[in-house]
Amino acid sequence: MGPRLFVFTSNGLGVPVMQFHVGYNGCLSRTPYLQSSGPSSQFLKLKHGGSSIRCQSTCTDKLKSRNLLDNASNLLTNLLSGGSIGLMPVAEGAVSDLFGRPLFFSLYDWFIEHGSVYKLAFRPKAFVVVSDPIVARHILRENIFSYDKGVLADILESIMGKGLIPADLDTWKQRRRVIASGFHALYLETMTKVFSECSERTILKLEKLLEGERLHGGNTIELDLEAEFSNLALDIIGLGVFNYDFGSITKESPVIKAVYGTLFEVEHRSTFYIPYWKVPLARWIVPRQRKFRSDLKVINDCLDGLIKNAKETRQETDVEKLQQRDYENLKDASLLRFLVNMRGADVDDRQLRDDLMTMLIAGHETTAAVLTWAVFLLAQNPSKMKKAQAEIDSVLGQG
Repeated sequence: MGPRLFVFTSNGLGVPVMQFHVGYNGCLSRTPYLQSSGPSSQFLKLKHGGSSIRCQSTCTDKLKSRNLLDNASNLLTNLLSGGSIGLMPVAEGAVSDLFGRPLFFSLYDWFIEHGSVYKLAFRPKAFVVVSDPIVARHILRENIFSYDKGVLADILESIMGKGLIPADLDTWKQRRRVIASGFHALYLETMTKVFSECSERTILKLEKLLEGERLHGGNTIELDLEAEFSNLALDIIGLGVFNYDFGSITKESPVIKAVYGTLFEVEHRSTFYIPYWKVPLARWIVPRQRKFRSDLKVINDCLDGLIKNAKETRQETDVEKLQQRDYENLKDASLLRFLVNMRGADVDDRQLRDDLMTMLIAGHETTAAVLTWAVFLLAQNPSKMKKAQAEIDSVLGQG
């Protein structure tokens, strides 16, 4: 067995989205995921009565100087990971850089300093951070069986069970095939209406905020883009996957608070020194672990209730007939309804819950990150913004 090495792949803008453990006989899901708190310092500024949009980001601080603990940690890392990796640049970051701010800030700092592929040495672990699309393709498409999911799968197993991300290869193959059949053309076409309706909620919210600011003599509001897009994505997933309206765009739902609490715990576990949460009594003694268990219970109770309701009204049908239904007039066109009604896809409630949990936890956060960076980059490139607006107007009309 070779040295343990973790690989983060990012979208080139500092938001990490993948993590793998390098091995020789491992397996790899094609839908890996790494929780990140995302570009939470990216803000959208809107001006009332015009089309002016300005995005800004909080500059990251320079990396802190390393102390004795950091130096000892880096030395131990190099010893355990087999030293340097060819000519790959090595970022010997301070352990303290990974705490107190979103992880992607530090990764982006090192990306600027060392380039699109570098080794990150901290604590008794070594990571390779990949932002280059060609290298990412080599890992994810061309040599997928050379990598497994490593520590992240272990962390997510307590949350997602055998969902698509932490699942073993056999379970992943079976469940991916079943779930993918639900994303057929008629379903996707119907979901565009859900996208539009939820987007309208967000637009109305922004317009009300602008109007309120105008009444107080101002004409500009400042918003956390990722938070707004996270709420939007959560509402879309709720309606499209569960036929359940979280209403998170306009109010704070207990389920959504639990989702965010769970995500924070994933980030904490992925960067902490030792897996103390595996100690039997830790779940009862450590306050944050008690909160984590409470958050999971809130989410599981919600999902279990939705699954129970769907199964009580189950109408088993062949996949082909399910895909040919009149989705325009269905009362419940959700993916959950499709999976429950599918003939020959009998699955216990636990597996179905794991599948839904994966889509809820992993689906909204990555979508929000992409939307946030897309708007940020469009705002930095006015000509591209005008081109995008023109295309939208040509499809949806002026307005």
